[in-house]
Amino acid sequence: MDYFSQYLHTIKLSAREPEIRGLIAQGAEDVRAILCQPWGADEVLSYVRREISAAEHARQVTGIMWYLTSIAVERNQTFRAGAFVCRDPHGRLSAYFRGIGRLRTSSHLKRQSASGCTGGVDLFAGEDDLPPLANGHRHVLYIAILHDERRGSCLFLKPEHYGVSSLSDLTHHAVRYAKSLVRRYFVHGGNEIVGMRKERIPDQFVRDFRNAVAKLPDGPSAIAEVGCRGDGEGIGYMHEYLTDKVDDVTLSESDRDLLLAILLRLRSEYDFVALRFGNEVFLDLPADISGDLPQAPGVYGPSRSLQELGSYSGEETRELGTPLMGIVYVPSRISDQSVSKESTQATLDKIQG
Repeated sequence: MDYFSQYLHTIKLSAREPEIRGLIAQGAEDVRAILCQPWGADEVLSYVRREISAAEHARQVTGIMWYLTSIAVERNQTFRAGAFVCRDPHGRLSAYFRGIGRLRTSSHLKRQSASGCTGGVDLFAGEDDLPPLANGHRHVLYIAILHDERRGSCLFLKPEHYGVSSLSDLTHHAVRYAKSLVRRYFVHGGNEIVGMRKERIPDQFVRDFRNAVAKLPDGPSAIAEVGCRGDGEGIGYMHEYLTDKVDDVTLSESDRDLLLAILLRLRSEYDFVALRFGNEVFLDLPADISGDLPQAPGVYGPSRSLQELGSYSGEETRELGTPLMGIVYVPSRISDQSVSKESTQATLDKIQG
């Protein structure tokens, strides 16, 4: 039994594994077709609204979300409650979701979202005999992040148990939102619960960063810019600030060592540390779809209604597929340091000893 099969067993979906693997393969093909075709985002938006029916988009979104989940499983980043942030350089995947979804409000990433770019897609278990999403989710919140200074264009996708399209859904959603607010604002460690991978910075990192920079001249402004509970620039800005400060010779050695310890912890715990908001699953989708895609019987290309979007070239795929893993540059003070957990702990021991 491979790791993904074990995951399906854990969430009690083993009986539907063949269907789910087929959806993953189809979702991967559909993501590639959307990202790599030559149309601009506005053309994709118009096409999707005109050509894709509700039944078709339900199957397509289910496949796309299972494809993202399969990547999270490979990276040991699964969650019971959480979100994906997907790199979307030309805004085409965002345009797809805007074309099939319904506008709604959300408390997530208000600073980064623009008007008309937040919505949701309802998915009902049993519709067209589709397997459910993991953990009983049946709604996908999307937020298109366009031309962000740090991240470029990205798409935020959060699977949820309830949408906002019916009175019953609104009631359940409101109850869950109220519970989430209690955890977010009144429970220390509420953003570090096992099984949660949301776009919030873990409370321990927020506290340690504040304590380390509060007395620095620009510390208060840095704390405000980083933010907490998903309302600032998050870990990406925290990493940028710490990277600059560990080479600042105007600071004392003890201050720089303290900042270095936090920086090393960030870099040992997270991929894409310069881009992420918090603890979400960050995916460089153009790089992911530039290689071999998952295979399944009967899947030979994009879904029928997306085949017109599938006329992409290998050159376009290579352009989109430039890996971002190497964008996190290393300041001179730690250029000879591995960012493994072992070397991080050794460095921390040296600083604290």
